[in-house]
Amino acid sequence: MQFSTFQKLKLIVLCFFVEAIYYILALVPAVALTLLCSIFYAPSTSLLIGATLFLVVVWAIQPDPVDDRDAIEVAPESVLHQWVHALSAAVGGTRIHRIVLTDELNASAHVSTGFMGLGAQRTLSIGLPLLQCLSSNEVKAIVAHELGHFSRQHNRAGQWIYRVRYKWGIFLLARRSDEDGAIQSLQKLVARWFIPYFLRQSSAWSHQCEYEADECAQRAGLADSLIDALVKIELQQHIEQHAMQQDWVQWKLESDTPPGDILETVHRKVQLHAAQSFTPMLAVAAARPASLYDTHPLLQQRASQLGVAIKPPQWYGACAGAEAFPDDWPARLHAHQAAWIYKHQHGWCFAHYRLRWLQAQAGTNPADLALQAVATASLSTSAEALDALRALVAEHPGDAYLNYELGRALLDAEHEDGIAYLQAAVRLNKKMAVPALQRISEHHLGRDCARDIERSIRMLDAATRWTDAFIDEDLWSRFANEPLEPLPAAARGLFRDAVIGNHRIDGCWVGSLQSREIDGHRFRINLVVFRMDGSGEPAHHHAEDAMRNHMARMLETVTRPDELACVKAVFYTEPLNPRLLHNISQHPDVCIAPPRGPVNQDLIRIDAL
Repeated sequence: MQFSTFQKLKLIVLCFFVEAIYYILALVPAVALTLLCSIFYAPSTSLLIGATLFLVVVWAIQPDPVDDRDAIEVAPESVLHQWVHALSAAVGGTRIHRIVLTDELNASAHVSTGFMGLGAQRTLSIGLPLLQCLSSNEVKAIVAHELGHFSRQHNRAGQWIYRVRYKWGIFLLARRSDEDGAIQSLQKLVARWFIPYFLRQSSAWSHQCEYEADECAQRAGLADSLIDALVKIELQQHIEQHAMQQDWVQWKLESDTPPGDILETVHRKVQLHAAQSFTPMLAVAAARPASLYDTHPLLQQRASQLGVAIKPPQWYGACAGAEAFPDDWPARLHAHQAAWIYKHQHGWCFAHYRLRWLQAQAGTNPADLALQAVATASLSTSAEALDALRALVAEHPGDAYLNYELGRALLDAEHEDGIAYLQAAVRLNKKMAVPALQRISEHHLGRDCARDIERSIRMLDAATRWTDAFIDEDLWSRFANEPLEPLPAAARGLFRDAVIGNHRIDGCWVGSLQSREIDGHRFRINLVVFRMDGSGEPAHHHAEDAMRNHMARMLETVTRPDELACVKAVFYTEPLNPRLLHNISQHPDVCIAPPRGPVNQDLIRIDAL
């Protein structure tokens, strides 16, 4: 599709419009403060304060959507630099200031600017996974494509439009909160009214840019290699999501930590499944639904535009990484694999304990057909198991839990009718609203219907506010004074395994209470108290809020979706309520992990100094 001059002009005007709204809303507090200053200071001083505030706000609200802090810069004398310089001359002679390696199965070209947009540094990012799975010619084709964005000057307007998409996209996805101020509320409302139309227009322009960058790769004589590279990327993603489902389940069941050679094993599996997955991959790629955040045309569209036939990929000879870094490729690959394991550790851990929970439930309740069907569908991931769960729901349409699990499993398998089952689960049991609507919202965010996205986020907002009302101010007082019910034995054991493995946690207790009644509804609330080490400078995922979220999510993996979790972190240097300690001592099963260190000894009360 040709993006006409009129369409480009319309997009620029629209971008100016939404950007102006953003700045107006962001600068309202600065204007108010400047007016206040004018009451107490001379006009010149007030204007100076206002101008300073303006510059600070303009600088502060400019997000950088390209976060390459973890990227590794490539030395100028590398073979990869030689490839890039040779290709740069072939596609337009644009100078590249930096080449960095990332952990993504992707490559990108972006311009970084300094304060107030001054200065420009062109950076080429290449994903190390590309160097692992592609040949040298295929990587060169990808590089030629990315350099084409620079030579066709896409980054002048493109980087600006991309930033506008990014920051407004944050507000579009953000859920409304009672704690939002007037400005935040207006930003979120504007995002939901105007941004979907802007995203569609900018996506169409982005597609045109991709076609133009592909033409640059073709001009360098690398069109065939470019399509071969895109096929490999598409095929690897397809195999990981479909053909390897059972492998992922098995690995996650075996350990709460990914295998040390996970990426090398995945690479071998991809090559093993490539031949039989090629045709299904093409069908899935052609039928992929449009997304509101689409920036690239479909594989078949790009191949057709270049006049290149799509062929089954070939893996032979050395990978591109071994040729680009002949001296230290194994070390780079090993470091990348370690970084991947670190990045995915938490999600892997949650999946491990959920699968173990389902396995334990099925093992201890052999006569419960519902639990057996849910566990089988999750553990086997086969179409037959999914059909068996669907048949069981047909026999028991009034079972909210079965509808919820079937709906979730169907959406995981990209079946649209999963939404209807999740909605049925909410109608049957309103207490499942938050997890069901969360999953529906995640599904809609990957589609192109702004109305469905807005509606799903709005409904999730309402459900979250409703459940929050059950966490009342007296809850912790009740936890310290009322009889507590422990988690079921299987859940208690799994949660203990997860907690004991965390060296920063010293002591953990989980007890359950019934919430107060609101409109005829009560929740079982699982309250968690854990002690953590707050010394030093912990990593971001060890900070208090992150640890609390981690514990809440871990608890959700071993409890039912119609229960709530409430978590409190206590540092070693903080006292534990004596009444709380006395109450939990009356219910030994509430103790998940006993503290290793002394409790309420050698504490320093800062507020008493």
